[in-house]
Amino acid sequence: MIFSLSHITHPDADRHELRACVRTVHLHQLGHFMMGRAVVGKHKVMLSGCYGNDGLPDDPDPYPGLWEKLMVLPPDLTEAFWKGGGHNDRGSEGQAVHDWAVKNEKQLRKAGA
Repeated sequence: MIFSLSHITHPDADRHELRACVRTVHLHQLGHFMMGRAVVGKHKVMLSGCYGNDGLPDDPDPYPGLWEKLMVLPPDLTEAFWKGGGHNDRGSEGQAVHDWAVKNEKQLRKAGA
């Protein structure tokens, strides 16, 4: 799952910073959406599609204390994400994000705990 702070509720935050965690989730068909729920720390986060929010970063605000516990994406990967063009799907950055997540799986599974 990828998260980014909202510029509306956090006007001074770096709007491009991305943080992530990895969880095993069972997705179920709901209409034409694939939906699931991940447990991240003490929170239950609803997911849909790529990166947990249909190819877009999710907002951590409904989950107090979560943002600080997530793993920061490296700058080159963050830049690739924002230029990737993904919406309702991963963008051109998808393979690089996947490779990074596989390489850092242990830390990403602990992130958000």
